[in-house]
Amino acid sequence: MERKLSFSHSKVARRILFSFVLAALIPIAILGVLSFQQVKQQLQAQTAKALQRGCKDYAYGLVSRLLFAENSLRLAALKIHKSNKEDKPVALAGEQWLQGQFTGLAVLRADGQPSALSRDNAAIPTLTAEELAQILVGKTLIKPVSGQRLEDNRLWMAINLVENSPKAGILMAELKPDLLWNSETIDPNNLLWVMAADSLQILFALEQDFDPSPELRAQVAQANSGRFSWQRDGEAYLGAYWKLPVATLFFGPDLIVVQSLPESLAFAAIRQFSAIYPPVILLAALIVVYLSSRLIAKYLTPLERLKIGTQRVADGNLECRVDIDSHDEFEELADSFNEMTRRLRSQFDILATMAEIDRHILSALNAEDIIDTALNRLPSILFCDLISIAAVNPDTGIADEIRVRRSGHDAEKLAEPVILSQQDVADLRTMHNGALEIANNDERMSEYLQVLGVSGAWRYLVVPVHVNGALASLICLGYQAPKRIPPESRNAAINFGDRIAVALSNAAWEEKLYQHAHYDSLTGLPNRLVLHDRLGQEIARARRDDAQLAVFFMDLDRFKNVNDSLGHAAGDELLRQAARIFLNCVRATDLVVRLGGDEFVIVIGELHTQHNPAAFVSAVAEKVLAALKQPVTVAGLPMTVTTSIGIALFPDDADNVPDLLKNADAAMYHAKSEGRANFRFYSPELNAAALENIKLEQELRGAIGRNELLVFYQPKVDWDGRIVGAEALIRWRHTELGMISPAKFIPLAEQTSLIVEISDWVLEQTCLWVNACHAQGLGPLRISVNLSAVDFKHPELVEKIAAVLSKTGTDPSFIELELTESVAIGNIKACIERMHHLKALGLTLSMDDFGTGFSSLSYLKELPLDVLKIDQSFVRQLESDDSSAAIVRAILALADGLGMETIAEGVETAAQLELLKQHHCGLFQGYLFSRPVPSDEFLSLLQADAAKRGADLPAISSS
Repeated sequence: MERKLSFSHSKVARRILFSFVLAALIPIAILGVLSFQQVKQQLQAQTAKALQRGCKDYAYGLVSRLLFAENSLRLAALKIHKSNKEDKPVALAGEQWLQGQFTGLAVLRADGQPSALSRDNAAIPTLTAEELAQILVGKTLIKPVSGQRLEDNRLWMAINLVENSPKAGILMAELKPDLLWNSETIDPNNLLWVMAADSLQILFALEQDFDPSPELRAQVAQANSGRFSWQRDGEAYLGAYWKLPVATLFFGPDLIVVQSLPESLAFAAIRQFSAIYPPVILLAALIVVYLSSRLIAKYLTPLERLKIGTQRVADGNLECRVDIDSHDEFEELADSFNEMTRRLRSQFDILATMAEIDRHILSALNAEDIIDTALNRLPSILFCDLISIAAVNPDTGIADEIRVRRSGHDAEKLAEPVILSQQDVADLRTMHNGALEIANNDERMSEYLQVLGVSGAWRYLVVPVHVNGALASLICLGYQAPKRIPPESRNAAINFGDRIAVALSNAAWEEKLYQHAHYDSLTGLPNRLVLHDRLGQEIARARRDDAQLAVFFMDLDRFKNVNDSLGHAAGDELLRQAARIFLNCVRATDLVVRLGGDEFVIVIGELHTQHNPAAFVSAVAEKVLAALKQPVTVAGLPMTVTTSIGIALFPDDADNVPDLLKNADAAMYHAKSEGRANFRFYSPELNAAALENIKLEQELRGAIGRNELLVFYQPKVDWDGRIVGAEALIRWRHTELGMISPAKFIPLAEQTSLIVEISDWVLEQTCLWVNACHAQGLGPLRISVNLSAVDFKHPELVEKIAAVLSKTGTDPSFIELELTESVAIGNIKACIERMHHLKALGLTLSMDDFGTGFSSLSYLKELPLDVLKIDQSFVRQLESDDSSAAIVRAILALADGLGMETIAEGVETAAQLELLKQHHCGLFQGYLFSRPVPSDEFLSLLQADAAKRGADLPAISSS
């Protein structure tokens, strides 16, 4: 396990070393950069300040020399003036006149022209009128004179020869350059020059060939003093200047003194700093690397050993140890690691055994297998001498089904149950995720422990098992003294109790899931899944035995009306009672299934045992129909329910499950179409009819787009036979099949909800036709449009009708909506509210086919209706059936009492008309007057009716 830390293989070591080096070098580098910048700025400021101070000192020295030269020149003027008075000859070139300050002297007349004393007149500069004027008023003139070369530049000084006597002449002297500029006082490393402020002309420079740029000259002439940087021959310079105010002492241009120093000389100290600093940083880095490596090796070597140990544990080697002798936290960590591996070895052994038990538990089919597995496997992993498992009833405190296994013996089941004390049951019930440790002298669980048949000193561990929060079982482990209960065994026993709880819960849940998946929760009957499975088995058995079987497909008649009128709770109760009736009508070997809703299926097998299978099947169907005719009580009300049954036989009608069910379903719909409450056997023609309905549905979906739908109008007449309105009726003229009966496609449209789209179209066409009639002066006419129950219950019915009326601009008083009684079944309050909304639009409401539905008279008085239509079934039997006549009289009297209009439909004979008039029926409709006709023919009827009466019908107002 001894292994040195390798920096080349340890990412952590490299990362820490890199972090240490960065932590040391970053501050040093930052400090160096800041120091460099600080030193550079200070050197730059000090250099510029020294240069500026040098310029100032030089300028003050130059002023002193100029003043000394002026005094010398005035002294020479006094000597010359004295010599003239004494008529002594004057030698201007002599040493006595020059005073050591001047190169030469010249005496000028007051007008500036040379006098006889001046010999070299060509060298004397010409004075301007302004300069002469300043000299004459007593000012000392300083006049720079430029030569061809820099060394030829001269500086002249001029004063009055005799003070306060301008006419005596002017004395001029050329100042000696060496004494004037005094370059010996200047640092030889500095570059100095002096120039005139007015002309920027260089008067003096240490370098004779020096010629600064005009830009530089202009820059230094902008202020009295300042600093600047510039480049010369690719080398950077620092410079400063000082403007000498000569005009305050003399008359002449101000002089600018400029000094400059190469940056290489100014920043020589920085170069030394730059040369010394990198080695210092390198040395610091080496020291940091050395010290960091020692520290990292000291602390990461134990971690490296722990990592190797962890890898070995991960590879499954739980026998490895990590030995560290560092007398610090790493040694404690190694000891903890070794203890962890020891516990892992123990836990791994327990988990391996528990996993094997889990596999047995999960694969067990019932509780007995789970208990047997526990009795056989637990003693070996929990090191116990006895184990017992018992089922507990928490309500009674009875522990039964007690199974015990002692060390060296097989498991056995105790014959007698044990009654636990109330305190024991309470303790076990409230103990979740825990265990009860009991000694021999403990009174707890004494009744249960006595039946285990052991003697001597024992210790027990009792683990309660809770399933869905309720006490369901208990596990008891026994340890014979002096053996004690190991902590690992206690925890393992508790975990195993949890596993037993999960297993028992899963078993119960699996059973519950099976029931939910295979049985209907409402009726308890098998569901569609069981049907397909059992029916497949029955078909296989019938095919093997060359036998027949029958499939009943049943649907309760008008079941929706029960749900709508009495509520879904009543519908559920009716389904449960119907399921019991079906079970009582068949044999125990037959299968009764609820598919969903009000659909049921019965599978009758073993028909080969019957002498006449077809007669037996018919008898069963008759038995079902007869049993359903007996009244049942639903929601406290007696009710008779009927069913329609379709029957398909194997193998005559189909030889597989889907086709058998499909054909039985088709036969059931055929039974419904023939009046319900009966049964019909399947025939191939039923499938053809079903296919025809499917094709017809597809054709109907595109009928509006193909302009195949038409609106016919059947007139409504009054007592005088005058046409006062009509009923709009939909017709379908198929391009291939011709006219299709409404009785054929209207039910199909209602089943598929196409009736909503068709009704919207009929209403819009009717509104447009009403507008067209009124435009021709034919009116007033009120046209009725039928609304089915599907239309009426549409959530946007009122909004759609309002939109059509607005779009077409039709007066709503000329539109009547005919409703059937079925719209009032269910939520009567919602029905009344919707009718009021329709009335608010200005529409007229009528109830069609009154007397054939289920409407209550108490509802009728609350419905905001305007018209009652007597159904044609009563009108046709008016002459022959006294009951029909009585019903018609009652309807007419009811309408009169409620203030409603009445109209009788289906009037076909004059006798029927006469009887209706006798009972004061208001309007009439039927073949006696006219069949439903297209819009153009109805328009002709209106015109003929108007012509017959000798005048057109009165025109309607636009309001």
